Amino acid sequence: MKFDRAVAVYILNKDNKVLLLLHKKLCSWLPPGGHVEDNELIHEAAIREVEEETGLEIEFIYNTKDINDKNDEKARILPHPILVQLEDLGDHYHEDFVYLARAKCDEIINLENHQIGWFSIEEAKKLDTFDNVKRHLDHIETLI
Repeated sequence: MKFDRAVAVYILNKDNKVLLLLHKKLCSWLPPGGHVEDNELIHEAAIREVEEETGLEIEFIYNTKDINDKNDEKARILPHPILVQLEDLGDHYHEDFVYLARAKCDEIINLENHQIGWFSIEEAKKLDTFDNVKRHLDHIETLI
């Protein structure tokens, strides 16, 4: 079985609403995300996917850059995902790195023609989405 690395980013705005988009193929509301490209750091894939799908700039909530040693050129701590899940897609698996981030502004630029919007956590849990997304939202609710 093949394993692919993928990212998903739950983005919060200043009112703690979460950004979700309607995935065209899956017909389900999901956070922005996608595959990690070859030779790409996972958190950089998260930033790229968010920008490609929403036009938003983000700041990771669990960003550990403040504990990095500026004088250490050989090792740095990267932003942490809030969870990592293994997802069985039938013909292959996704090792999903799920991040939590804050939008630097609320203005969405819909670059991929998705239905997209900001939802309260309660509104988001009522959308047509997967059970694991609802569990992620439950977890995020405990963090904010």
